[in-house]
Amino acid sequence: MNSSRELSDPERRVVGLKQVLRHARQRELVKVYIAKDADEDIVEKLVRVCEEGGIAYDATLTMHQIGIASGIEVGSACAGVLKTKK
Repeated sequence: MNSSRELSDPERRVVGLKQVLRHARQRELVKVYIAKDADEDIVEKLVRVCEEGGIAYDATLTMHQIGIASGIEVGSACAGVLKTKK
């Protein structure tokens, strides 16, 4: 599934570092998009949390592309796709 489709649903996405880290630590995400042009320490922190939690991540998009895919008017260092509720 491509990023714009996954991130376009406001019910299934979280945007921004604090939100993504919180949901990742609670194992509520199926995938995290990490901006390749984000600060190196942010990228490292997100990758570490994803790897510890067994969460897939994609670090091929820019902050601008993540912002557009998430439907916000500014760039974002990251966005996450929430697990579907059963």
